[in-house]
Amino acid sequence: MSYEEIPYTVEDRKLPPEVAAFINEADRRCDDFYEQQLNKRYPRYVPSEPAQVYAALRHVTEQGLPLGETFIEWGSGFGVGTGFAALLGYEAHGIEIEETLVEKAESLLADQGLDAKFLPASYIPDGFISYDALSGHDIVRDDSFGYSVDGNPRYEGMDIDIEEVDLFFVYPWPGEQEMMLKLFDAVAGEGAILVAYFGDRDICLYRKLEDEGY
Repeated sequence: MSYEEIPYTVEDRKLPPEVAAFINEADRRCDDFYEQQLNKRYPRYVPSEPAQVYAALRHVTEQGLPLGETFIEWGSGFGVGTGFAALLGYEAHGIEIEETLVEKAESLLADQGLDAKFLPASYIPDGFISYDALSGHDIVRDDSFGYSVDGNPRYEGMDIDIEEVDLFFVYPWPGEQEMMLKLFDAVAGEGAILVAYFGDRDICLYRKLEDEGY
């Protein structure tokens, strides 16, 4: 393991008006999503507590923990985390495999005047394989996959390698928590920060250390 947990206590802070307005609109659209029973098509979509996510992202930003301004949300859903990153000044990207959710996220952020890019793709990049394990989901490197010349995985549609991303956010499904930490360990560059929302008032921060090999 080549990452460390950063001490963090969930904060309750007053939201800036533009953040509160963004959350209210996202909540309204999420309610519509459930009322139309679209969640039956996408049963794995569960929203986080947005105010807590914003507070954590703002905390790492104010503390100067990320080395730069590139952000990825793994499994972006409606794009709320990605929207927060855009509000905080990041070059924000959301990775979401369900194209309908990508469309909803793009619509939400565009209507709020926020600039972000959503990629309809799996957050597990080429060169890795996920599988069901006894403890949930796991991930391994696919040794049969040929990387690009520089040897670093990237998402199609992004101009940089994943190891160049400064800040990651994820709200993993319960059985995928350890897998997402393993993915962060495998693909993030030294100094990258991960904000992981595991449930109400359960948010953990991690920093990638010098790579010791995967």
